[in-house]
Amino acid sequence: MQPPLKDKMALVFRWILIVSFFVVLFAPGLTMLCSPRQTWSVQEKRRLADAPSLPFSLADTGRFFASLSAYFDDHFGFRKFLLHRYHREMDKRFSRAGAPNKVHKGLDGWYYMAQLKMLEDFRGETPLTTAQIERWLEIQDRKAAWLHQRGIRFLLAAAPNKQSIYPEFVMQEAEKIRGTTRFDQLRNHLHGDWPPYLVDLHQPLLAGKKNRRLYLKFDTHWNPYGAYIAFKTLFARVALWFPREPFTTVFAFDREKTVPGGDLSIMINRKDDIRETVPSLAPYRKCARFLPIEVSLSHVSSQPDQYFIRGCPDRALTAIVFRDSFFSDLEPFFSENCKQIICLWKDYDQNNIEEILARVKPDIVFEIKAERHFFDTVTSLPGVSRTAR
Repeated sequence: MQPPLKDKMALVFRWILIVSFFVVLFAPGLTMLCSPRQTWSVQEKRRLADAPSLPFSLADTGRFFASLSAYFDDHFGFRKFLLHRYHREMDKRFSRAGAPNKVHKGLDGWYYMAQLKMLEDFRGETPLTTAQIERWLEIQDRKAAWLHQRGIRFLLAAAPNKQSIYPEFVMQEAEKIRGTTRFDQLRNHLHGDWPPYLVDLHQPLLAGKKNRRLYLKFDTHWNPYGAYIAFKTLFARVALWFPREPFTTVFAFDREKTVPGGDLSIMINRKDDIRETVPSLAPYRKCARFLPIEVSLSHVSSQPDQYFIRGCPDRALTAIVFRDSFFSDLEPFFSENCKQIICLWKDYDQNNIEEILARVKPDIVFEIKAERHFFDTVTSLPGVSRTAR
């Protein structure tokens, strides 16, 4: 006697459930085993855990299982997809970033970096001591003096943190909890008596934001128009030193373009579904071109964006720029105004300057750093050993 149709269907559904259970259970592990191994997470900006070596003693067993757990956490199947869904749902359902220790969701769709104690600095909770400020100024003075003795100008500037220019979107009543930042401390310490090599970009950007948005909502950086204001401010100082140079400082921004989310959206796995509009530089007659590298430098990455030379043959100035990611939008303006601009993606390095001086005599050395790293030489010390002797 054949079992009733209802019993057959129940049996089929039971087997479907069992098979589905084992598929869900083993799919992440099988996917992990069959997928190409990744070593770096772009979203998290860190190296992923390596596969542990087998233990050869009882004492190594605990280390092995801890390393194995870390390896599985970093490489399990569908990890990127699941993290993306997690961050998306946290934003959509709870209106907050899924990684609050890395990214802070502000008001009106603005995101801010929460790493490197940037929010604590915004609240004035990570102050410098007077000794640290004076030590920092001493380091910069030594750079400027060493270069001045060789007929080279020095220009130093901090690319402001986004919350320094747009504090109103950090959180409700942000102005009430805003404290004295480290850069504010430097400004107060100087009492308006700024060294000639130091340029304050905060004030012109604060003034310029009344006319146009200057920073990206989903990124830590300024947008192209914010970079343009910084460029004009910097070259206003350069023009005082080189009054005979016909600098090109008029560029038009007559359109907007849509771009994907930046570094903050990457950190919360939302780059693929976030877009924003930014001012777009109008076409202009370009003279800048890439130039051959003729000087071999120590401790410089071989990646194309880490060390390159651009410039215009009809210009006169030769410049060295120690830069970080904020300089990317500044570079087109700089290249149009220099015969050659030697760009190094690193902190100021005295050895590199001396290596360049053996072949090329620069007119000016720029150091442009994000505000969040501006005082690293006195808070983390590694940069001190690379300053001028």
